[in-house]
Amino acid sequence: MLLPVVLLLLSCSEEQEPYPDLITEFADIRTGVDGMFLDMTTDNGTCYSITNTNIKPHRPDTVYRAVAGFVPETETPRLQARIYSLTGALVLSDSIAILRHDPVGIESMWREGKYINMQLTAKTQGGIHYWGYAIDSVRQAGEDGRTRAHYRLSVHHNQGQDPISYSQTCYCSIHVPSIPYYNMGDTISVSVHTFNGVREWTFY
Repeated sequence: MLLPVVLLLLSCSEEQEPYPDLITEFADIRTGVDGMFLDMTTDNGTCYSITNTNIKPHRPDTVYRAVAGFVPETETPRLQARIYSLTGALVLSDSIAILRHDPVGIESMWREGKYINMQLTAKTQGGIHYWGYAIDSVRQAGEDGRTRAHYRLSVHHNQGQDPISYSQTCYCSIHVPSIPYYNMGDTISVSVHTFNGVREWTFY
């Protein structure tokens, strides 16, 4: 499946309201039947009700993946938070149709909760890029009488017809439980083709 870059830049603050000290985290944000944001769950499993009333509607009954800048507000009767900024994040899926490793920059990659997250940098003039990942190999190994797998994944990137130009930050995630046949305890290595060669991260 070919997936275009999705960058949702949304300012959620009141006019002339100064930004407080924000917590910035990857999160899944859920909308209700009216398309308004209901709540968000960060990668560490914390769920907040969203208190903003001025965020424009989105698709109803949808879960958005984003990097959220927010401030917790109250803890009773349940956790609540006010969102001040959102940047859309792309959930990578099987991209065997791309078969491209056009180089990108990468700032960081880490695993938290159910996701492997990464901050990438594309060189763009505003055109469409396509992203995904592929399982390059799976190696089985025994340990203490148990069989574990070591998955090697690579991030696919198709520059398309977009000329290499200015840098644009792209946030991407891999939903670990959706990796075919993945079991808790398996090892995952993820490689990225950068302008300075291939880099790889391993998560045990």
